[in-house]
Amino acid sequence: MNERQRDLFLWLWSRRRKPGQTAIALRGALIGALGGLVFAFMLSPGSDAPAYDIIGQLAPMARLIALSVPAFAFIGWLGANRVYAAQEAMYQSMLASGAEVPAQKPVMQASDRGPAVAVGIAVAIIAGFIIFLFVQYG
Repeated sequence: MNERQRDLFLWLWSRRRKPGQTAIALRGALIGALGGLVFAFMLSPGSDAPAYDIIGQLAPMARLIALSVPAFAFIGWLGANRVYAAQEAMYQSMLASGAEVPAQKPVMQASDRGPAVAVGIAVAIIAGFIIFLFVQYG
């Protein structure tokens, strides 16, 4: 990590950490719960119940939602807590080593963005593959 990257991290994290760990963990849990809801709807089973039996038709879906939403919310909460703790530890370590938070956002050069570009390309390839699988076997 060069000085511009370090300064960008310090500047960004000094602003992103303001809500606090609890708020960020709850945000992660909410995103996880929404993911669990999407997961439940993607896996919603068909029902063998007759058309007039509304409860019989909704029971499998309700059971799937009741299991997936809390599980995904917990995963989101754990992930947000872990990322917050890692970022905060890195932030505190940099401050302890004498680095200071810059007053304004540092200007990055093209060479500083290499790792972010590589991650973006990998994410695009993985997303494209997942979309291809959905279309092919959907």
